[in-house]
Amino acid sequence: MVGVGHQYINKLRILAIYAVITGHVTIWMTRDTEPYTFNWWVGCWIFSMCMCSIPIFVMVSGALLLDDSREESPIKFYKRRAYRLGIPLVVWSVVYIAVRKLVDQEEHSVRSIIGLIVTGDLYYHLWYLYMIPGLYLITPPLRTFVRHSSQKERLFVIVTIIVLANIYFQTDTLIWKNQRTIFTMFVPYIAYYLCGYELRRIDPRKITSRYLVAAVIACALYLTAISGVFYEQQGGVNTRFVFNFFSPPIAIMSIAIFWAAHLHGLKAKPLKGIPKTAVEWIASTTLGIYVIHPVILEYIRERLGNHASDGIFLLSVIAIPLFTFAVCYLITSLIMNVPVLRRTVC
Repeated sequence: MVGVGHQYINKLRILAIYAVITGHVTIWMTRDTEPYTFNWWVGCWIFSMCMCSIPIFVMVSGALLLDDSREESPIKFYKRRAYRLGIPLVVWSVVYIAVRKLVDQEEHSVRSIIGLIVTGDLYYHLWYLYMIPGLYLITPPLRTFVRHSSQKERLFVIVTIIVLANIYFQTDTLIWKNQRTIFTMFVPYIAYYLCGYELRRIDPRKITSRYLVAAVIACALYLTAISGVFYEQQGGVNTRFVFNFFSPPIAIMSIAIFWAAHLHGLKAKPLKGIPKTAVEWIASTTLGIYVIHPVILEYIRERLGNHASDGIFLLSVIAIPLFTFAVCYLITSLIMNVPVLRRTVC
């Protein structure tokens, strides 16, 4: 439960899930555009803005679960999280195996399905649900770490992991092209997990403007350094040089959004009454919206076909996420009111 002083956490959840949907719509539309046209640049810009979604989700989890005031044994923590995440993970894995078989008309053996699970590729969005258990697994030892470490030590670990993660992803893109696995994919996200905890403890009003200046300079230098390779590879929306969760522009933007939400939460009056209830309820539907939205997007995509090259590109990247969010919210709300199904979406 998020307290009154931390209502910004719920707002961040809503923002992040909307960014997930918008990002998936935008990459679908942008893939069908010619590189370096107006629509292509707009699509890339919107998609890059939406890349903050997963880091924000992970930071929110860290802010809530790494609280060193929690008196909870590792066994108790594991049992609770296994129940809360295990049911949605199993149920939606089965659902999307059926989607691949019946809707996408794909043929899969037991061995190939196991391979998809091990690599987190059962469906393009389910990797996140397969990554989170790794963070849960190391939460008890991380609680011990944050309890006995200094702020400088924690910040050093956060920065080091983000830098190394970005270097790895860029090198992997150029040379190895390795396949991720559920056994290691969570490791880079430890940085954001710890970062959420740290940002919740820091008074955002005490963060000076020199950090903003340093962040802008770091992003400018990074983009300048990788611009040549970006253009050589046609700047496709799949390239990891800009569009990975650990590149300086994405990492800094994600942290800045969390910081800004925290700052606004301190300055704004606490929500009460209907607005408070509405925000809390919408925030509680984020898991359901996350797991359901690809089905709605595939339905819309089949109905619309390829309109990325015509005049409704901008309208599509605005209207489709809004419509998808609303439909998924309604479906999730209905499911949450059915006792036997409730745990599949929350």
